[in-house]
Amino acid sequence: MSSRPNPLTPEDVDDDRVGKLLEDAETGWYGDAAFFGAMARCPPIFEHLVAAFESFGLGANVDAELLELMRLKVAESHQCAYCATVRTLDVREEVAPKEDAVFGDVDADALSRREYLAVSLAEVLSNDPHRLSDDFFAELGREFSDDEIVELLLFAALEVGLDRFCIALELQTTDDSAYPDDLDYPLENPRPKTT
Repeated sequence: MSSRPNPLTPEDVDDDRVGKLLEDAETGWYGDAAFFGAMARCPPIFEHLVAAFESFGLGANVDAELLELMRLKVAESHQCAYCATVRTLDVREEVAPKEDAVFGDVDADALSRREYLAVSLAEVLSNDPHRLSDDFFAELGREFSDDEIVELLLFAALEVGLDRFCIALELQTTDDSAYPDDLDYPLENPRPKTT
């Protein structure tokens, strides 16, 4: 048995609000509660992080599909088996046809210009943020407002940190979810099979 902290389940917590968030994670979000269950060990932080996640993509132009493409690129960049395996259920169908363009070398021809820039931002922020040049920010500025650029950066930065959180825990999906529950770290194949 691993000595790493295990995710909590709704039955493990006494706080009704945390229990409800964990229950919601089982059928919403990714359709898997392991990630939320790990964060639930620190209830106040967990609740604030969920609120932060809920606030992304509420603007007129930074939509949830774009953020999901970024999330998948961050997961691949870090070889996070959990993050590359789960999908955000609300946008899974819309994003699925574009996943091949995100994994591996980003395919500019298969993505809109906005998608390409956002995914590229996620990749560079993951791998070498010192490469984020003024020229790249000028390109971003032709497609996104300053507020949107900050939202993209905040989202990608949060994903970078939380990917590393999942990697440190070698987080596995739950037995109750539709995903495979034998994830290998580091992720060698950026396109794990989902069921």
